[in-house]
Amino acid sequence: MKLLTSYKLTKKRVYVTIFIIIFYLTAVMCIQIIAPDRIITPEEFPESCPEKSMNCTMVGPEPYRGEGRTEIRFNSSMSEVIEEAKKWSEGELGTSILGEWDNQLHVVFRTLIWKFPDDFIINLHCENEVTVMNIYSKSRIGISDLGVNDDRVLDFTKHMTKVNLSQSKCT
Repeated sequence: MKLLTSYKLTKKRVYVTIFIIIFYLTAVMCIQIIAPDRIITPEEFPESCPEKSMNCTMVGPEPYRGEGRTEIRFNSSMSEVIEEAKKWSEGELGTSILGEWDNQLHVVFRTLIWKFPDDFIINLHCENEVTVMNIYSKSRIGISDLGVNDDRVLDFTKHMTKVNLSQSKCT
């Protein structure tokens, strides 16, 4: 009798485990279908975050969150700045580079468990021989990012302002 009860409990646990795995895989698959990767080219770099957005941060001409920064400036070449940005993004968990140009880097961050995608785009241009950086970070799904994009942009800006880049004119 005890062996039969133990067998029923084990069987029930197996069914529950299978159900949880199927539910998880279905949810992750649905998230990927709802929010497919789309490369944002330099010509498509967003001008601003949506009004009153709770899942977007922008360091640029129309700053939103990100401590209100309008840009980050470097006395270095665009190629060196983009390489340092690429190194930083490759060192972060759950990242993949979707697009890379001379003046822009498009990275996707995926959350650890549910794989929600967040676009992180770094755009550079020259102004008075100085490299100017704008950053756009936004969740593809949902109305709130719980502050993740803002924290990511702030961590990135802290990293970039502390890194030692060679002194050169923007090219």
